[in-house]
Amino acid sequence: MPHRQNLVLGTVAVLLLVAGCGTTSIKYKSSAVAAPASTASLSLKVVDQRPADAGGQDKTRVGSVRGSYGIPSGVNDSNAEVAPQSVTDATTDALKQAGVGVQSGRPMTLVATVTQYWMDGMMGYKATIAVQYALQDGAGKTLWSAEVKGGAGGTNLFRSPTSFTQDMFENALTDLANRAAEQFNTAAFKKALAA
Repeated sequence: MPHRQNLVLGTVAVLLLVAGCGTTSIKYKSSAVAAPASTASLSLKVVDQRPADAGGQDKTRVGSVRGSYGIPSGVNDSNAEVAPQSVTDATTDALKQAGVGVQSGRPMTLVATVTQYWMDGMMGYKATIAVQYALQDGAGKTLWSAEVKGGAGGTNLFRSPTSFTQDMFENALTDLANRAAEQFNTAAFKKALAA
């Protein structure tokens, strides 16, 4: 009887893995928290510099899921710009929470370099987004910088890899936005922005 249960569970897991190997559609869900009025504005530039084997070469690749034997299967998003676009949305929201607006053509530019945007695991999974932020003046001089990471963890039991991946990244993006807002609310960032 236990052998039969294992066979059924294994078959269900394989079917979910195969059926769910489609593409995701990761989007950042804006914060519901009321933002303060903007007291400053800057330009925002997001650069995708993920490692070649973790989304840098195939820009749609956002992670791997593994079957019951540990064999990885890639998970892709439908948008090749998923990393820079969703990080732009999360960063814009984080800046808004700090009272900073985003407007092109401003003398100050916040450069957000995405160095990690990846999900992997086996029984438990982790999605991690790492962004190196640098506030630059009109001459390109860095006045402030910080690395911010957002993450989320979970298990993929009886869920399609597509919906599971979307949920994991939406949570990781929310975490990234919250942590970035903390950085943008620091005295050091405000002082550099006012320089």
